[in-house]
Amino acid sequence: MAQERKRLLIVDDTEIDRLILKSILNADFDVDEADNGNTAFEYITTKGEQLDAILLDISMPHIDGFDVLRFMKDKGVTQIPVFLVTAEPTMDNVQRAIEYKIAGFIGKPFDREDVPRRLRSRLGVVPTYDLKNEERKATAAYIADLEVLYRKYLSNFGRDDTRYRTMSDLMQILLNNYERKQWDIKVNPKSVDLISQAAYFCDIGEMLIPDKRLQNMEGAGRSQEMQQSHTMLGDSLLRLNRAKSCEYFVEICSGMCLHHHERIDGQGYPHGLEGKNNSLFNQMCRLVDEFVQQHSKFYGNGAKPVKFVIRRLINDYEGMVDPRLYSLLEDSEQQIVDYFMKKDT
Repeated sequence: MAQERKRLLIVDDTEIDRLILKSILNADFDVDEADNGNTAFEYITTKGEQLDAILLDISMPHIDGFDVLRFMKDKGVTQIPVFLVTAEPTMDNVQRAIEYKIAGFIGKPFDREDVPRRLRSRLGVVPTYDLKNEERKATAAYIADLEVLYRKYLSNFGRDDTRYRTMSDLMQILLNNYERKQWDIKVNPKSVDLISQAAYFCDIGEMLIPDKRLQNMEGAGRSQEMQQSHTMLGDSLLRLNRAKSCEYFVEICSGMCLHHHERIDGQGYPHGLEGKNNSLFNQMCRLVDEFVQQHSKFYGNGAKPVKFVIRRLINDYEGMVDPRLYSLLEDSEQQIVDYFMKKDT
């Protein structure tokens, strides 16, 4: 069974803009249209539960985008991510949008690659690509260069990449077992290595955060805010690579950077994504990240406590990831034990 398609609503009084957006998004999403604010009110009232996101033009006659946002707020419709569409996000628009906690801005003219990619990331849609051999080679070269850069950064701060290497290896174990599950999202066996390697870079955005001594001078609250910003910085860093040959890895990896601190109960960051709006692969990255932290913090790198750490995650971390991933972790227990035993020898 294929991954369930997400449904979007485009609200724009300009027909040509609706047609362009629909043509850009049709391949990945089911798209409905509203040509004015009143139609949007009716759709949200009667079919809002079917919507996964709204693309809302700011400048419309009579009832503009902010009127629609106000209507949604008054009706308590807060679960639908809204992207504001505008030719120019002015400072006034940005400040007004903050009040409604919008998901982001989409600029005109539309970027045919960036718009669907941002929506896939925000809504947990896993990209599918049939990678050719030359694309795999180009991606492998990019990953190798990125790894050299990241390891140099870690070394400068007296750290090594043991944690991230372990995360990548555990991702591979989980993904290999995941292949055999009859779940809604399939993974190409040829893509397991790339997805596993993506987990290695989930914290790479830390490279763009100022030295922690400067953070401390900013105060504890500011420091925490800057530390949490590593998710968005990592996403931005990966997206600097616009090469078509690396597109699949960049999208998978940037998604992990951005969303590996989210929780399915909506209590994570940076976007407070709930449930289905974070892909299973991002959630899997969150799970192995937490596993490695718990395992290394209390037990070092030994194989013996693997079973205890798994029980601890299942019992004490409800709401962190899809319950099916805890079952996958349990099913992978012996392979994880064997992995750590090999590391002990």
